Amino acid sequence: MRSPQKVSASLWLRLIVGLVSVSLLAVGAASAALYIRFKAKNYEFREQTLHNQAALITDYLKKAPDEPIELPAYVVEEFKANSGRFAVVGRDGRLLAASPGVTAPLAVINSEQPRDFFVVQPDQEQPYYGLSVRTPFSDKTVWVQVAFHTGNIVYDSVLEEFVQDIAWIWIPFVVVLLIVNLIVARIGLTPLRMAARQAAAIGPGSVSMRLTESGLPADVHALVSAVNHGLDRLETAFDAQRRFIADATHELRTPVAVLKAHIGILAKFEGHAELVEEIGSLERLVNQLLDIARLDVLQLEASDVADLNQVATDVASHLGPAAINAQRSMEVLAPDEPVRIRGARDYLFRALRNIVENALRHTPEGTTVSIVVEADPPSLKVIDHGPGVRPDQRNEIFRRFWQGGRDQNGGAGLGLDIAARTVVAHGGAISVGEAPEGGAIFTMQFRALAEARPEVKPPSREAYSGAQPLQGL
Repeated sequence: MRSPQKVSASLWLRLIVGLVSVSLLAVGAASAALYIRFKAKNYEFREQTLHNQAALITDYLKKAPDEPIELPAYVVEEFKANSGRFAVVGRDGRLLAASPGVTAPLAVINSEQPRDFFVVQPDQEQPYYGLSVRTPFSDKTVWVQVAFHTGNIVYDSVLEEFVQDIAWIWIPFVVVLLIVNLIVARIGLTPLRMAARQAAAIGPGSVSMRLTESGLPADVHALVSAVNHGLDRLETAFDAQRRFIADATHELRTPVAVLKAHIGILAKFEGHAELVEEIGSLERLVNQLLDIARLDVLQLEASDVADLNQVATDVASHLGPAAINAQRSMEVLAPDEPVRIRGARDYLFRALRNIVENALRHTPEGTTVSIVVEADPPSLKVIDHGPGVRPDQRNEIFRRFWQGGRDQNGGAGLGLDIAARTVVAHGGAISVGEAPEGGAIFTMQFRALAEARPEVKPPSREAYSGAQPLQGL
């Protein structure tokens, strides 16, 4: 099993983080630009408002007779209504006219400037923004000063109300913008999700499958095309390896059978029994290699149905003589009704045979190996009375060539691997535990016939791990 690798953020997460960041930056930039523009316009409107208010007085002074200055009542009332102040100041700083309560110029006169803005901050009051304008009066020059609170300047009020009215729009605008970004990102990643689903369906039994390249964006198409070319090379190598194993196994079966026959007709000699045992181990290894080659091309059809009762009975009948010769016994405990699953009978037979052979090797003389068939859920259990399997080895015992330092009596460590791969290829799960009376209990659990899929792809050797449930069981 590959060691865990550090996984970086997914492309989906990266896109979302990027889009959200850009959106928030855009909203922030727009808000800053609006605020700066508001401040600029605010100053412009404030100046224009003050100039217009000052013009009411300067227009009158241009036509008014000499002192004393008496402004029209409507001018005085307008300033009073808006909490404004005005003053007409002579060149010598003398106050010529003013709004009620004003006893001195509103600001120091700057004789160098024809127009001068100023700010007055009375104690415990809001600041006054004002304007001094030089204007002719009779035969002399005077300065007209006007000042208003910020809230009483018409353009300021309009702008503030405008900002308040549009401020609430930012929140739904941002929410809608983020939702649109999510939708756009999801639509944009659809080809990648489709390619990922297709890639997940590719296994040792479906190495000819390829990812769809039609209708993909250019950058995604380049990636998918590269993956397909890689799969082409893998398929070529996989087929070559599979053909080699199958051909070599078939070629080996004949000389092993001939060798076994010749040994059988020879007279007994010293080491004869050991040689027969070694030839038997070699024959078993060849048969296991052939089973592996067959598993690589296993395809279950809708019509493939196997009866677990019949499989258990056939295995017991096949291994019964060997068990008797080894001074062991066997029993089959099965329900009266057939227990049918979607599966290939020959493959299930070989898988169960491997597990029972393993149990016969490890159970003591005079004990019984039990094959138990259960209907709900459909399962096969093999129970022995041997030393059992330590908990720390239960995740390793189904690995190919694993022997765990035990005496395998010439075994190559392939039998349980083949059994596990067969079960997984049938959409089931295999596990090992401790039997109630001591020993090991191997369980092969399958889907019920109504739940089984019509076609199951064979898994890779890493597809199972000890007692953990597989394929969603």
